[in-house]
Amino acid sequence: MKRTISNGVAGVCVSISFLFLVYSGSVCADSILKDQVNIRSGPSMKSEVSFRAPLGYPIKIEKVQGDWVYFCDWENNRGWVHKPLVSKVKTAVILVTEANLRSSGSTKSKVVAIAKRGEIYKVLTTKGEWIQLGYFFGGDPVGWVRSDLVFTG
Repeated sequence: MKRTISNGVAGVCVSISFLFLVYSGSVCADSILKDQVNIRSGPSMKSEVSFRAPLGYPIKIEKVQGDWVYFCDWENNRGWVHKPLVSKVKTAVILVTEANLRSSGSTKSKVVAIAKRGEIYKVLTTKGEWIQLGYFFGGDPVGWVRSDLVFTG
């Protein structure tokens, strides 16, 4: 007796396979592990230093080549960093001149702090379009911000 797979089951299998391929080759968000890390023009210690990144600097990894990571940042700068200098700690940088940090994830909640453009925070949790930010060390909560006001990599 010949067996056939229904369109629904086949579709699920194709979808799962596609998601696996996309996820395994996709970009991921990380951050810089130490302060004033050299970001280079190529994947080598001999490559020119393009700029220096501070501790917690959020990056979107685009590819990995050996012990080097190629990334994009919040200002669309790209560069290479030595892989041991990349952390899995998820961080966010403020994109706007000033962002209200609120007591909860709602524009109706109380403003508890004002964050300035370029400030870096640790991402504690997300809820819908809201992100709870905390201090990098200790992780004490600071407040909630809309996700469109920050870059998380």
